[in-house]
Amino acid sequence: MKPRALAVAVTLSGLMLGGCASPLANKTADAAAIQTIEQNARLARYNFDGEVRVKAIRLPGKVESLVEGDVIGEVARSFSLELRGAVDMSKSRVEMTPTFRFSRPNAETWLRLPMLAELNTLTLWVDASVLDLAIPALRGEHKGKYVMFQAPQDKVKKLPIDAVLAELPQVAKNIYAAIDSKAYTFQPLDEAARKAGASYRIRLTLDPLAEAKMSKQAVQEFLQLARRHAGEHQKEVEEFATAVGPLLDASQEELQTSSQTDLLVSRSGKLLGVSELREFSMPKEKELAVTVASTLRLSNHEQPVFSMQPTANNVVSFTDLTPPSWLGGKHPADEGEDAVEGDDEVAVDEAAQAAEEAVAAAPAVKKPAKPAKQAKPVAKRKPKPVARAQ
Repeated sequence: MKPRALAVAVTLSGLMLGGCASPLANKTADAAAIQTIEQNARLARYNFDGEVRVKAIRLPGKVESLVEGDVIGEVARSFSLELRGAVDMSKSRVEMTPTFRFSRPNAETWLRLPMLAELNTLTLWVDASVLDLAIPALRGEHKGKYVMFQAPQDKVKKLPIDAVLAELPQVAKNIYAAIDSKAYTFQPLDEAARKAGASYRIRLTLDPLAEAKMSKQAVQEFLQLARRHAGEHQKEVEEFATAVGPLLDASQEELQTSSQTDLLVSRSGKLLGVSELREFSMPKEKELAVTVASTLRLSNHEQPVFSMQPTANNVVSFTDLTPPSWLGGKHPADEGEDAVEGDDEVAVDEAAQAAEEAVAAAPAVKKPAKPAKQAKPVAKRKPKPVARAQ
């Protein structure tokens, strides 16, 4: 190959490789993680599924002595929370279907509650079929319909919801950028990362002090966001800001957390999954600690699929549902009795009113005068005897 042709080939190869280079190439672990988090929050169009469960539990000795074996731990690990859903922030919609499950050998029970939220209108649709035995309307005329909860739209239009949602990616970036860069590290790809198709595995490790700092940073970011859009409610925001600090400090004194989070990231910088171990402990009970394991997988980037499709025909407003008797509603039989009693009362009232009107319309009749009482005859007195001289 001629030198000139070789130079052209090398140049073209470099351009092609450069065009395929990862946007995370040559970045530090903290910079790669922050860019991934910000991009995921900014695009925010994907499906997700995952689960949360108790991985380990450590109890004080005085509690362990009361039970035989690891009964409490076994019970705790038998519960799990499964999640699946979709996110499309371009339409301000988030769908989530939590499934609460209890599972033991040859025994299992679960409860599922699908829901869809439209953030910019503060509207929530819920598939409440699991409650149809308790709410008769959901197995009668409204069977199979979604129950809609919606805030008054005239008030919603006055809220800067779209502006707030648009700033959330920057808020997320600021929160994670405030963490010490040493907390981020690149990790070798494990089986889960390779199965997800990840090219990077970035770990974020936070001790209780770092977790507390991150929580305070998150609160400050959201307070600043509220201040920018508070308008005439600045006073209320400042009052809340004054109160939230002591509450946060008190909660951290009662409950501490530490975490180890792995971000699974594609070559193009897309977040493909998150796995986390988080330990909860109580400073006043140093022997008590619970470790929760969670996994989240992201898919269908930029083409999320929603399972709930509310329409005018398959939705009933919560305000149109007759509450069941156990929520203060009336039993059908009671409603019939009330209707009969109401009819009787109306009939009596109408009859009384008619009688009063008839009396008022009749001409006045003079009562006959009573005959005068006859004077009683006066009894004649007998003359007293006159004493005579003897």
